[in-house]
Amino acid sequence: RDTSKAMKKFENAVYLAIFFKRCIARIRARKNPLLIVYASATGNAAKYASDLGAILRSCSNVSFFDACGVNAAADVEVIPLIQSATLTIFVSSTQGNGELPSLSHKFFSFLFEKNGSILTGRQSAVL
Repeated sequence: RDTSKAMKKFENAVYLAIFFKRCIARIRARKNPLLIVYASATGNAAKYASDLGAILRSCSNVSFFDACGVNAAADVEVIPLIQSATLTIFVSSTQGNGELPSLSHKFFSFLFEKNGSILTGRQSAVL
C-alpha cells in the first residue's frame, strides 16, 4: 500500500483548509467605513451617536464627527471622511421649534452649499 500518495493528498487538503481559513479571516476583517455626524447642544444626540457607534462597531469601521465642534464648518477633514464612508448617518438633537442646534448651522450650510452637496450620490441616513 502506497501511503505517500495519501499523505500528499492529506497535505494538500491541509494547505487548502489553511488557505480558505485565511481568506475568510481577511473577508471578515474588511469592515466598511461608516461615518456618524452628530449635532448636539446638550449632549443627547452625542449619547445616541455613541450608542449607535457601539452597536455598529462589530460590523463597520465607525468614525465620528461633531458638527457643533469648534470650527466644524471650516474643518475640511470631514470631506474625505464622507467620501470614503459607505454610509453617513446624521444624528441631531433639536432646540426651540425643532431647529438644529445653533452651533451646527455653519457646518450644515457648508455641507449642503459646497458644489451643490457633498452628499450627492452617497448613502446617508438621518436620526
